[in-house]
Amino acid sequence: MRSYQREALEWALRVAESRGGAVVSLPTGTGKTIVAIAFIEKFLKRGLRALVLEPTRFLVEQTAKRLRYEGIAASMIHSGVKFHDWSRDVVVTTPESALSYLANKYGSTSWSNAVRSSSREFPVVVVDECHHTVGRDPFAQVMQLLRDSIKLGLSALVPRRRIEEIEYYIGPIRRWDFAELEGKGYEKPYMIAEVYEAPLTPLEERVYRDLYELWLKDPSTSNLAALALTTLSRDGCDALRDSADRPTAFADFLLKHVPLEALPIKPHKLATLRRVFEDYEGNFEKALVFVNRRCTAEILAKEFPEMNPVKIIGGRENSDPRVRESLLEVARDPKSRLIIATSAGDEGIDIPEVDLLVFWSHVSSPLRLYQRLGRGLRPSLTGSVKYAVFIVTPGTRDYDALPEGLLALAREGIDVSGIFDDVSSLMLGEGLVMAQKIREVSRYLGSRAIKGETLLYSLLPYQADDRVERKMLRELEEGARSGALLYYYDVDDIYSEIQARIDSGDVEVYISLGSRDRRYAPVEDLDEVINSSPESFTDSLPCIDPVSGLKIDGVEGDVERWLRIELFRLVSSGAKASRISEFLYTLAEEFPAATIKWKFKVSGALIPLGERCATLSLTADYGPFMLRSERQIKATLMNTAALWKLVKGLARGSRGITLCDRMLRVAFDVEKSV
Repeated sequence: MRSYQREALEWALRVAESRGGAVVSLPTGTGKTIVAIAFIEKFLKRGLRALVLEPTRFLVEQTAKRLRYEGIAASMIHSGVKFHDWSRDVVVTTPESALSYLANKYGSTSWSNAVRSSSREFPVVVVDECHHTVGRDPFAQVMQLLRDSIKLGLSALVPRRRIEEIEYYIGPIRRWDFAELEGKGYEKPYMIAEVYEAPLTPLEERVYRDLYELWLKDPSTSNLAALALTTLSRDGCDALRDSADRPTAFADFLLKHVPLEALPIKPHKLATLRRVFEDYEGNFEKALVFVNRRCTAEILAKEFPEMNPVKIIGGRENSDPRVRESLLEVARDPKSRLIIATSAGDEGIDIPEVDLLVFWSHVSSPLRLYQRLGRGLRPSLTGSVKYAVFIVTPGTRDYDALPEGLLALAREGIDVSGIFDDVSSLMLGEGLVMAQKIREVSRYLGSRAIKGETLLYSLLPYQADDRVERKMLRELEEGARSGALLYYYDVDDIYSEIQARIDSGDVEVYISLGSRDRRYAPVEDLDEVINSSPESFTDSLPCIDPVSGLKIDGVEGDVERWLRIELFRLVSSGAKASRISEFLYTLAEEFPAATIKWKFKVSGALIPLGERCATLSLTADYGPFMLRSERQIKATLMNTAALWKLVKGLARGSRGITLCDRMLRVAFDVEKSV
């Protein structure tokens, strides 16, 4: 731990034990998670269990993974996880899931008994990002049930209006500002970035799913459905209604396929923007919000009159240079604390006083991002830190556009260390919609995983169209790449195919496995998939190179060569698939965009058939997977090992397969030596 982390830990332990709770406020990127882990570890050694509350399910997964990486057995529980293990020493969950569990378990008893029992079950509570969590009813109720527990709150920002509430529910607050961290191993950035989530309402989610399925299966409306998906997730329902008021083909499509009148009046990101302003209160003087639509700019201007908003938007009325300069003069006035700019109107904005930049409709183009950042936020002459906030819609393509923009920020020297943890599992975007569709079809068929062609047939009457099939396969591959889906090759299917070829008289059997041969399932269902098809997963990899054709993107030069050597060393030493996937995950923090893929290949394996033999050549493609997708890589490595086990079993008793094994071992050793 760095000196300031030890200082924060010692203060938190002392205050929490004497006063029941403490709140540590450290800037983004200073390693608050390390302080929390050390805090938890102190109490685990005393035999006390801990509950960790996170504001979003994505932070639940990230924090649980980090705890496991540090050697602490932690379970992660949220609405998207099927198996809820509340018995672990550390449970990471959302306030909603925690309240549901405690209320169901102790709700039938008296209030005093419920408080006593809840605090006895979880004597230690860590509230991460507590500035996000307060103000939510489930959080307040959970903290009341756990009022006798020892509590630690963590936050990068403590809004003034929430100080009293945070101190009431958790405990005294201690801030470490940038000046205190100087010279202690932390370099202050000129700008810090953060991501806020703005989920769709339940009705909007249903509309989004219907539009997604329409986009997937009907080529005649595909482009219009794609535009509707982007507009809803990025801009909001008001933008859809605005589009429907125009004499266009898109308007006709919306009027036919979207229940516009039933949708909420205000866009789903509005409440989140209001929370951003509240959270950053006292930390900014002037905010610049980028939106995509004029109608959105109009709504925001009406919603925040107390900030004296100025709209800088495109259009004929604002094209006159004199009018534009007049608008900029008003925007520079200290009384104008909010500037709202559309993508068509942000050219030439030069207001260095802006210290909070909010991307309502964020862009995926790094060039466009550079342009906006260059005009909106330059390093402060006074040395104060500025902030950039992305408001994104989870479970949609709005989130899929985020990573490239974040990498662009990082290349510009902006601190995004707090973000990459939040999106470490990129299954935040539209891949979730595909995962949900696969789960629905699987349940209907009574299976745990389905082939792509089965999913295609579920989209009747459009399955005969080649364009639909190609799009389906692309979406499945993208869902796997982003981490939302897992896939594997079913060993029983492959064995049946080989047997059928041999029975038909083939003496040379060539099988090339690709996207059409895979079975897909949501990555959250991994344990159930393995249990339902154990023959397709083996944890013990053979002591040969099972990942020939290895390709690693996102790391370069010496690092890539080192990574290859380490992988070969692990395989040759008999490391299990789970160990290799853990090793790759440890590199994900340093290389957040890195991916890996490989080709499993066996050539000329001899299969004895009484007095004659058949030869089998088998290839199977895996990936690309993000290095951070630990469970996904583990599953596919286990599937790779199962394919090798199948080939060995078929060739049992044949000298040919032994020779093949020996040849592969020699080739592997040469590669390792190089």
